[in-house]
Amino acid sequence: MILRRFFMAALVLAGVTVSAARIVDIENSPVPDGLSMDQVQQAIVSSSLERGWIASVEEPGLIEARLSVRSHLAIVSIAFDQSSYSITYKDSHNLDYKPGRIHRNYNRWVAGLDITLQRGLAAASTASLQPSRPEPATAAPVTSEPGEKGEYAGETVTVPPVVDFAIANPGYAAECRIGEELSELLRASSSKIEVGAVPSAGHWLDMSITELHMPAGGAWSGPKWLEVTGTLREGSGAGVASFRAKRFSTGGAFAVFKGNCAIVQRCSKAIAQDIAGWLMHPIDGAELGDAR
Repeated sequence: MILRRFFMAALVLAGVTVSAARIVDIENSPVPDGLSMDQVQQAIVSSSLERGWIASVEEPGLIEARLSVRSHLAIVSIAFDQSSYSITYKDSHNLDYKPGRIHRNYNRWVAGLDITLQRGLAAASTASLQPSRPEPATAAPVTSEPGEKGEYAGETVTVPPVVDFAIANPGYAAECRIGEELSELLRASSSKIEVGAVPSAGHWLDMSITELHMPAGGAWSGPKWLEVTGTLREGSGAGVASFRAKRFSTGGAFAVFKGNCAIVQRCSKAIAQDIAGWLMHPIDGAELGDAR
C-alpha cells in the first residue's frame, strides 16, 4: 500500500514537472525596414487573429493580445517600434502560473504567435513596396457622399429587411441568415429603428456586410468576426453620416457547445447595439465596436 502511494505521488510530481515550464518571452524580434508605426501596428493586430489571439491597442507602441483556449486564457503585451517587437507575459487564467513558470502550452502558443507576426510583417513590407493600383470600380452611391447635405434630428430610421453582402462567397451566411437576423436585432435594439422598404421621406440606413470570418468548426476553429458598413441617409438619398462597425467573438461561455451561427450571432447583436448607440449622435466616419 505504501509503495503504491509512493508511485502515485511520483506520477503526480512528474506530471507537474512535465506540464510546467519556464516562461519564455520573445525579445527584440525584428521588424522589416520601411514600415511606419501604423503599418507595424496594423500588421501585428491582423496577424494575431490568424492564431486566435484577440489584439487591442493599449497605447502607441503597445498592444495587448489575449488567447482563449477552452477554459484557459493567456494574456501578453506586445511592445513594438519600427525596428523590433517583444512579446512578454502579462497575465493568465488556469495555466498553472507560478512566478517565472507556467504550463508548457503557453510557450508553444507564444512561439506560434511570433512566427505568425513575422509572416504578417513580411507581407506588409512586401505590400508597401508594390506600386499603388487603382481601386476597383464599385457601384455608385444612391446620390451624395456621406456627410455632404443630409440632416438628422433623431427621427425614426428604417432599415432593410435583409442587410446584403458586399463580399463574394460569404460561406455559411445563407445557413445562418445573418442579413435577416441583423435587421431584426437592429429593430429590437432601439425604438427609433423600424424594418421596411426604403422610404421616400424620412431617414434610412444604407448598409452592407463587408467582412465575415467564419471558418467551419465552431469555437474550435478560433474567433469569428463580422463587419458592417453603412450610411444614414435622408429619403432623397442624401448622406448624413457613415460608420464602420466590427465585432469579434470566440463564443463566450460554453463556447465549445456553440456552432458558427451562434457565435456570429453574438457579433451581430453587439453590432446592432453599437449602431443603435451611434444613431443617438451620428458622427460621420465613425468606427464602432472592435473597428476602433
